[in-house]
Amino acid sequence: MAIMGLALLVASPANSQNKGSDTLKLTLEQTLELALNDNLTLQAANMSVERVDYSLKENWYALLPSLSSTAQYTNNIMKPVFFSSFFPGGKMEVGSTNSYSVANTLQLPIFSMALYKNIQLSELELKATLESARSSKLDLVMQVKNTFYGIVMLKQSYDVLMQSYRNTKESADNISMKFSQGQASEYDKIRSEVALRNLSPSITQAKNALDLAKMQLKVLLSLRIDTPIDVVGNFEKYENDIINYSQADIDLNGNSSLRSAEIQVEKMNKTLELINAQRLPVLAGALSHSLQMQSENFTLNKTWSNSMSAVISLQIPIFNKFSINMKQKQSQVSLKQLEIQRDLTRENLTLAAQNSLNEMIRAKEQLESDKEAVKQAQKGYEIAKVRYATGSGTILELNDTEIALTNSRLNLNQTIYNFLKARNEFEKTIGKE
Repeated sequence: MAIMGLALLVASPANSQNKGSDTLKLTLEQTLELALNDNLTLQAANMSVERVDYSLKENWYALLPSLSSTAQYTNNIMKPVFFSSFFPGGKMEVGSTNSYSVANTLQLPIFSMALYKNIQLSELELKATLESARSSKLDLVMQVKNTFYGIVMLKQSYDVLMQSYRNTKESADNISMKFSQGQASEYDKIRSEVALRNLSPSITQAKNALDLAKMQLKVLLSLRIDTPIDVVGNFEKYENDIINYSQADIDLNGNSSLRSAEIQVEKMNKTLELINAQRLPVLAGALSHSLQMQSENFTLNKTWSNSMSAVISLQIPIFNKFSINMKQKQSQVSLKQLEIQRDLTRENLTLAAQNSLNEMIRAKEQLESDKEAVKQAQKGYEIAKVRYATGSGTILELNDTEIALTNSRLNLNQTIYNFLKARNEFEKTIGKE
């Protein structure tokens, strides 16, 4: 039966949820709002943005002066000597037993292209992290919508099965009554009872699938598993959306995966610039101030001497064993790989978007057929009931029309769900927020 298709939406059986007055009833808008505010995956993605933002600030701070201070004590167990023929024995000890020094150094990068390129790389890293967070948001929205619509479909399909159960039970009760009066055969009684019992596993399976879908929604909303929830909605209001649907254009400029691929290409280009910057001179300045004192005894009350110096250094790379050339070639190869991967991503996304459009078109075409099938199946079931009641029809005919009615209703629900699911996937593919 079509109920077997419902089981594909879930991975395993689930525990039933207790329903009470405190059940949390959610519309689609409320569900999305709750997910965007409380989902743990989205919170982790936002924290990644915060972390990368700090990394960017760290690279900016590298342009600021740095100040360091060093204090040092030295005990000359054996003092250094100065050799000269003018001294008795040809040498003379210099310095004192105890030596103290305090040095303060102020360093300032004046020009370093590598620092600027690192800052630009950090800005691209932040851009990539923001896009990753956006991708997580788009993916979450699609999952929440699909799960929400899945619950609606499972609820309506469960109602269809329960209606089928009631119809079958009504027929079984009537046949049982007629059998007791000698107006129906034992075969008809057995067939009606078997048909009724055959519905029980499908109803149980649908109930388990519905419970698990609700549990999956709770996980997406970061709710406690034991929180009773229900969704507010039905598929009838979406039928006009399907009927009035017109095929959209495929515009992948908002696709998160493609944007991320473009950022990776930018980062690799910037990495190449960083490697080339290593060939440029580095200009830096430094200001040093030191205090020194020596004494034979361990004391600090001697006179301290001051010294200060200012230094401007220019570091010019001349020969680096061709390491920069090799790094450059590696990055160039990586850049080509990223460009190929970007183009491949675009092709795959175009295919995915087109598949979603095709599925929406198919569902639109299927909708009218399914609605007409439900009408015809309902009419056929009513006719079969009258035929059997008047003795011109058989129990097999009645059971077949009941099964056809149930399947046509389930197929209609599945078609609407397929359209909504395909639309969600298309919106994610084009990056619609």
